[in-house]
Amino acid sequence: MEVLLIHKPRGVVPPEMMAAGVELGKKIATNPGEVVPGGKLTASYHARAIGMIVCLWEVPSIEALMPVGEQMSMMGWDTDIIPVDKMEVAIAKYEKALQAMQAK
Repeated sequence: MEVLLIHKPRGVVPPEMMAAGVELGKKIATNPGEVVPGGKLTASYHARAIGMIVCLWEVPSIEALMPVGEQMSMMGWDTDIIPVDKMEVAIAKYEKALQAMQAK
């Protein structure tokens, strides 16, 4: 299952919490499976000049992301967790849903 995470700070993040976030980021970059059990980090970006971090994970379940989401929350960041599909998968699902709607 692929999941998009969008992290946004709740306000100004104090230096102590930013340092903790940098350390968590380093840990994720070097060994993502240790932070998110069974997870594979596909992509991770920090938006320049905007307080936002975007990550794409492949995970066995959304539950695997809860510990890192809770850590981010304790560091002053809110996280949107959005299940996503690649476009070819999404189109097939839309076609199937459309056929089901038309059959009624």
